[in-house]
Amino acid sequence: MSHWASIRSVLSTALLLSVFARPALGTDYKGRMDFECCDTAFYLRVRGHSKGSNASKQEVVLRLHHGCPNSLPLEAFVAVDRVVSAKLCGAESKQCETATAAKIYLDSVSKNGMHASGKFSADFPTGGHQEGKFTVKDHHEGPIPICE
Repeated sequence: MSHWASIRSVLSTALLLSVFARPALGTDYKGRMDFECCDTAFYLRVRGHSKGSNASKQEVVLRLHHGCPNSLPLEAFVAVDRVVSAKLCGAESKQCETATAAKIYLDSVSKNGMHASGKFSADFPTGGHQEGKFTVKDHHEGPIPICE
């Protein structure tokens, strides 16, 4: 093998690794959040390693409890490490796996409460470790809950 062929081989391998090997730490997740009276749910789409229609679509669902009946605004949790409940769900099947441990840290919440960003980590028995930064927009599906 010539000198240039071996360099080309090394560069090709490095390029493939940089494209297909995505570390869990620092992965950007996008999704939505939904205020539900006593808690806020964060629905974060998990990026699969493969593309196409056969790619495994999953989402991490984090629930930040902020009190009932007098709940605190989401802004009260900025810059605070909080333990949350979490699930890893198949987007198509809606079968979920409950996390053994999960935390959330909100970096910011917009003044109108419609956007938030932060980071999270969660451990799942068979789904492994999910961790990264996220950005979410407020989006409620269905009727607005009546909180009493």
